[in-house]
Amino acid sequence: MLQLKGYQERCLEDLEAYLRRVNQCGANEAFYNRTGRPYIPVEQLPELPYVCLRIPTGGGKTLMACHALGAATKIYLQTDHALCLWLVPSNTIRDQTLKALRDRQHHYRQAIDSTFAGDVRVMDLAEALYIQRGVLEGETVIIVSTLQALRVQDTEGRKIYEAAGALKSMFDGLEPSLRAKLECYENGEVIPSLANVLKLWRPLVIMDEAHNARTELSFDTLARIGPSCILEFTATPETTHKPEHGHFASNVLCHVSAWELKSEDMVKLPVRLRTRPDWKEVLADAVNM
Repeated sequence: MLQLKGYQERCLEDLEAYLRRVNQCGANEAFYNRTGRPYIPVEQLPELPYVCLRIPTGGGKTLMACHALGAATKIYLQTDHALCLWLVPSNTIRDQTLKALRDRQHHYRQAIDSTFAGDVRVMDLAEALYIQRGVLEGETVIIVSTLQALRVQDTEGRKIYEAAGALKSMFDGLEPSLRAKLECYENGEVIPSLANVLKLWRPLVIMDEAHNARTELSFDTLARIGPSCILEFTATPETTHKPEHGHFASNVLCHVSAWELKSEDMVKLPVRLRTRPDWKEVLADAVNM
């Protein structure tokens, strides 16, 4: 399994300390205690731990997210496994992430397996439409998707909110208090949709390149699936908080500088090519940063 860098361990330790405090005093006070800055809640997701780890490009955000999933499950949820909704900014990155997380030889998957003893299931939204209760009860399930695909305006998104026959048994014998939180038909019956399955199981959300998802529409979409915790990973978080102008700042819990990456040999030096009179011979010089 790939060894974490010093700055990665530091950020994950900050996250773990924050999550422990959340269980003691709530997301707001825990954030202030850790950072000295006020917590900015999202109206649609009150009392939700919704924090950002600011990691420069090339800093290993995905590997850190794999470890963060384990930390949030064990420390915050205090369970042996969880449902995770892993959101990425594009279909291309979705396919790359699915491939890596499904590969048991990949260091991303190894990081996750080390926490959950290999009891992990990775799937896309189409596969999730057929998920069964036994899988959710016995394994850590990671559903990889784009945030856009969760929006009802999207073709794929509409399927998430529509009835799916394979999911009907997931809602048998629900207590009235749980049924009241789910989307229902006019007759009061729960819609057997994937959106309701997510809301019932309250997924941990990993948000890759989170600066692309700080809008009212994004918050409304996330609220419909009822997450238990949202962890953002980005190099460029939104730092301006002016809701009246559509700017919603992230709660940056920890920050890694470019200097820290360079000190850990994580920054590749830019290359300048030059040629000798014999143009076939090319020399490369690393530009000193």
